Amino acid sequence: MGTIPHERAALVTGAGSGIGKAVAERFLDDGWRVIGWDVQTGDDERVEWRVVDISDWDAVAEAAAAAPPLDAVVNCAAIAHLTPINEMSRDDWDRTLAINLNGAFYVSRWLYPQLKEAQGVLVHIASVNSKNTTRFRSPYNASKAGLVALTQALAVEWGLEESGIRVFAVSPGITRTQQAWMRVEAGKITEEALLGRVPTHRWIEPQEVANAVVALVGGDFSALHGANVMLDAGYDAWGGHF
Repeated sequence: MGTIPHERAALVTGAGSGIGKAVAERFLDDGWRVIGWDVQTGDDERVEWRVVDISDWDAVAEAAAAAPPLDAVVNCAAIAHLTPINEMSRDDWDRTLAINLNGAFYVSRWLYPQLKEAQGVLVHIASVNSKNTTRFRSPYNASKAGLVALTQALAVEWGLEESGIRVFAVSPGITRTQQAWMRVEAGKITEEALLGRVPTHRWIEPQEVANAVVALVGGDFSALHGANVMLDAGYDAWGGHF
């Protein structure tokens, strides 16, 4: 008798929109079982939806307990506010860090058993803003820098204990999502000026990020561990400056 093929399972946070939605769709197209966590369910009926606010420690713990062994966890959930530092409220700062950084830790912490059982891969979606800052997004910039540091810490600690889990971050550049357009629509910057920070003068599409994530999760990149992969059309190389 032949061996029954293993059904690969991925859990994607922020799966209802933007990069998270693109990642979930790409996994589905490749035949994966996909569990989507978001603050509201998305519109893709192929995804097994669960309403989870990843900034809530108890909610993440409860949802994680119901998850199967996971070959991949891709943490895409994030928010960004467009507010000058001296006009920012405590809530704007706290909520951004709660989702973008605390939430990433909660997801990592509570899904560890499922990742270990499947010898899976944990991917955190960071940002070029973890290194190259942008005005009016100080908590976002700080949270993404912290996320890269958290990724490195997880990779080292889990690697030394021989968990079998790979961990890395992917940092997209200027991606055509609602958060990027928010700056243009708010009049903070023109599209021309925004893309002028990229030497190739182009947007990155969410599908391009998804393609990279799914490929890097695969066995062809088994040595990728603890790194922050820049997927930015040259933004970081140029430093985002003229």
